[in-house]
Amino acid sequence: MTKDTKDVHHHIDAVPGEFFMRRLPLAVLVCVILLWSQTNQVPQVSLRMMDGKRIALQDLLNEGPLLIDFWALWCAPCLNAMRYLDEFQSKYGEKGFNVLAINVDTERSWSKVRSYVKSRGYKIKVALDPSQDIYQRLNGNAMPYTLLIDQTGKIVYKHTGYVPGDETTLEQEIAALLSEGPTPSPSSKTSSN
Repeated sequence: MTKDTKDVHHHIDAVPGEFFMRRLPLAVLVCVILLWSQTNQVPQVSLRMMDGKRIALQDLLNEGPLLIDFWALWCAPCLNAMRYLDEFQSKYGEKGFNVLAINVDTERSWSKVRSYVKSRGYKIKVALDPSQDIYQRLNGNAMPYTLLIDQTGKIVYKHTGYVPGDETTLEQEIAALLSEGPTPSPSSKTSSN
């Protein structure tokens, strides 16, 4: 052994595990980020519905899979997609599937939002997020922003924007999710460490 090699071995032996202990917090952080990105779970949030009532997102998930669509009155692609969202609610609602359209217009626009939804006869659930807190927590960056969520709260499909034909892909994703059968409720999930 050379003197330099001997010094390195001596240093490592003098403070056992110091090398690893200094890097442990970084390793833990990386693991947490990787686990969160793999689970892709929606956060527990409370929503203000268009009728003024509040509902927990988990209450909607307890009924079955959920499609969340963030939209605004000023967003033409959002408005173009709305009729398809309403069709999905009508077609798959009996299977426990729900569509939740979350409007991000300001509070001053709520009466216009109500009028728009009523005038179209939409049956989808509409929530309001004027501060865009929920939109940001779910990593929205453009609208419409659509998330398909299984009953356990896992985001299984994301899409940004709308062009004609997107509804076909989205319906295929919905049908595939519903054909997988009922998913276990979050309270019956098991984890292994």
